[in-house]
Amino acid sequence: MKVKDKSDHRTAKGNKKNLVSESRQQILDAALGLFAQKGYAATTIREIVDTVGITAPSLYYYFGNKEGLYRELMQTYSAKIDSVLESHLHTSECAKNRLKDLVDKIFLRVIEDKNFFRLMFTIYYGPSNGAPYCDFILYHVKIHAAIKKIIEDGIAAKEFQPGNSGHMTWIIRGVVQLAMEEQIKDDREKIDRQRLQKILDLIVDRFGRPPSIA
Repeated sequence: MKVKDKSDHRTAKGNKKNLVSESRQQILDAALGLFAQKGYAATTIREIVDTVGITAPSLYYYFGNKEGLYRELMQTYSAKIDSVLESHLHTSECAKNRLKDLVDKIFLRVIEDKNFFRLMFTIYYGPSNGAPYCDFILYHVKIHAAIKKIIEDGIAAKEFQPGNSGHMTWIIRGVVQLAMEEQIKDDREKIDRQRLQKILDLIVDRFGRPPSIA
């Protein structure tokens, strides 16, 4: 009788785990696309499982129900935003580079996760259409706070001229918000990644110069 090698068992277990992870991700991706396109209430379990090519019990096994699936989507993509923001808390880079890098990483998240941001903006600006509550305002607050912290650090280090950090933050937020909305609306004329960085250069360079005297 042939004794199975322990490494074979570990390999089989690893392969099974990868398949489970892949299947879960396929369900999440399909659901997000449908939620962003049709809305939470109008999307059915049948549509999700048909898109993936699985049976409904598989979805129930992984997520419990549609609400559980939606909540996991929100947690997954919200964690990505948190990761971007936390990466800029402790760094020795100058304020200008930190600010540009933070905005760039947020912008890349929007490009890579358009369906999530479409869904977030739809629910944030309009009715939830039955979607479970998610505190999207919190992420606007977190992004605002991260930008403001960098600006305040720049002022403290005399890299930026003294000024109202709140007003300066809103200038950056306005540009970022416009660039995000253009991406998720699929406008023909967009503020792309390179153009956004050039706009930030104009703004941040102005932060570093003393105000002109009339």
